[in-house]
Amino acid sequence: MKALARWAMDSRRNAIIAAGACLAIPLLFWLGAAIQALVLLRQGLRDGGQVVLWSLLPAFVWAGMGDPTPLVVALGASACAIVLRNTIRLDLAVLLSAGIGIALYLLLPVVLSDILPVVQQAIEQTLTETYKDDPKFLSYLTPLVGPMIAGGLAALHSLVIILCLLLGRYWQAVMFNPGGFGQEFKQLRLPLAFSLPATLVSLAAGQLQPELAGVTPVLTVPLLLAGLALFHGVVTKLRASPTWMVLIYLALFLFGPYMYTLLIFVALLDSFINFRARLKDTAGGQ
Repeated sequence: MKALARWAMDSRRNAIIAAGACLAIPLLFWLGAAIQALVLLRQGLRDGGQVVLWSLLPAFVWAGMGDPTPLVVALGASACAIVLRNTIRLDLAVLLSAGIGIALYLLLPVVLSDILPVVQQAIEQTLTETYKDDPKFLSYLTPLVGPMIAGGLAALHSLVIILCLLLGRYWQAVMFNPGGFGQEFKQLRLPLAFSLPATLVSLAAGQLQPELAGVTPVLTVPLLLAGLALFHGVVTKLRASPTWMVLIYLALFLFGPYMYTLLIFVALLDSFINFRARLKDTAGGQ
């Protein structure tokens, strides 16, 4: 993939061909979005905008055929890339991806009006069969099915958008600023004005209106990334073995819900305390 990124950056034509070809292939649309993000990060909207517009044509075709995902991800990653280039603040780009996710949560039931009701009905039937002996719990779960499906899909889109941005930023660092990506990602820390309300909404999701509860998956995506960034930063500052990060990602894979929750609370605490700054101060005091 690095070779493809280098080739794309050789000329505007190469960038259009690379991004457009990837967006034309359903399983490689994320690669096209990452190339677009790379171009915008390096060249800005004025010079990179033409690359994005021309390479988006296959994504528009897919959207016309009923699959808006390549277009949504490409546009979202491009918007986040513009914010990151202009502000040099990864946290703002991550928060923008969450904002895009919330917009998608509201729009997906309209855009996918032919698909989502079928999926919702199938899940509700499964729940009915599973919890037929517990009608009270079933009556609690059923109204949440639709919003949580839409919220889960929106959160997945939001995550893919920010991962495409991070891939583009990584390529940029490899080619023009070696080591810069790691330093930037390890400093990712969300403002308390987002972390605290997002965590409270997540904790109270079961008591909220179903429509509001559906936003919870989207709100947790930035917290997940911030929690992982904190662990990366702490491991680096303590000069600990990289094996610790391998264990953390392994635990996230094996114990998903528990690790996900842990990362959310760690990200919230970091918004309060700023662990990395304290570690730096401690090191300086020594």
